[in-house]
Amino acid sequence: MRSTSKPGVAFAAILGVAILARLALLGLLPYGQTVSHRLEGLNDEPAHLNYVRYLVEQRALPIQKGNVREPGAFERGDFEYYQPPFYYLICAPLVAVGGEHRALWLCRAVSLAFGLLSLPVLARILTLLGLSVSERRAGVMFTALLPVHAYFSSLVSNDSLCWLMALLITQELLTRVREAPAVFRTPASGGIEADLRLGVLLGVGMLTKSALAIFYPITLLAYGLLQRREPGKRVMIGAALAIAVSLVIAGPWTMRNLLLYGSPFALEMGFGPPVPGRCSLVAQAHAIAGTVRYFYFPMQHVPRTPAVVALRVFELLLAGVHTLAMIWFLRGRAALSAPRVVALVTLGLVFAGHIALNLRWGEAEGRFLLPALGPIVYVIVAPVFSLAAKVPQGERLSWAYLALLAVHPWLYLVFA
Repeated sequence: MRSTSKPGVAFAAILGVAILARLALLGLLPYGQTVSHRLEGLNDEPAHLNYVRYLVEQRALPIQKGNVREPGAFERGDFEYYQPPFYYLICAPLVAVGGEHRALWLCRAVSLAFGLLSLPVLARILTLLGLSVSERRAGVMFTALLPVHAYFSSLVSNDSLCWLMALLITQELLTRVREAPAVFRTPASGGIEADLRLGVLLGVGMLTKSALAIFYPITLLAYGLLQRREPGKRVMIGAALAIAVSLVIAGPWTMRNLLLYGSPFALEMGFGPPVPGRCSLVAQAHAIAGTVRYFYFPMQHVPRTPAVVALRVFELLLAGVHTLAMIWFLRGRAALSAPRVVALVTLGLVFAGHIALNLRWGEAEGRFLLPALGPIVYVIVAPVFSLAAKVPQGERLSWAYLALLAVHPWLYLVFA
């Protein structure tokens, strides 16, 4: 009994510290791209908050006139109006009731709530991927402590809701492909209710952030795996139903974008004209370095001192080591289960989308990878535990290493 209770107490204590740290960020992070208490605010936050204010004051969806690269965009704070409206529609009634003087804190609290809700969903995903209790707790701990997840879950931004919706869709897909073929004969276990639920999640996800469009091909993959397991019309009808429901929910927003901006996702309004010369090796090397840098630590105000450069080089090496560990771990499995196939394809498509974004606009922020948060945590945690199992006290070493991996970026604040 003692051996099982102590890890549980340690996990609860670490999770409590992580939650307290996020609550502290909620109050300490400055508004906009300013620096206070060694912390830097988000330059996009005023634009996100202006979206909410527009909904409250005008009772209508805003229309974006220019892009973020135009002169005066940050002063006007009107360059996030192209974003899908779901997060902002959740915040607007709270601001209308709470008042303008509480708007910032109310919207930040909404982001915090979505960030915390992501943690139990992540735990369920790691279970579906076959991780043990200790492994999935370590994965939740890693995510709870990771600065990029904590930071964007403490600001006015649609990112934490986007990541929560991505996790919910991932969980739904993994649950479907993991269930026995009898799911199609037993409505209580799935059937049309599960198709409808997936369709609603996809539709609401598309109303949260257009990055979640990557889940459409992944949905087709999941239903394809189900079709192999249970041939017949039922599976394809279910796939068509899920996608149709999602289009009924998100289709009007897509049509609005086409009419207003000439693009289904209006990315040109968000990022501006494509940046030329992004295909060079030098540009892509900078993109890789930037992606790793901002995956670990999202703030930009830390000066480029020798110690900071050394820490960033160390993180690049860590990324390479974890990539090799992931390949070793996956090659050691003769056959991948259907949930693991879906998770790995999700990871691959998110990375492909990130590369495409870099090739067009040079956007290298690591947070753009977090729609694949569940698979990312899986390919970090599972190889670590598998490697550590070969040495004494391997489980404790795994926990210690993953905790240090998550919290080490906070060292940057020492040099801020």
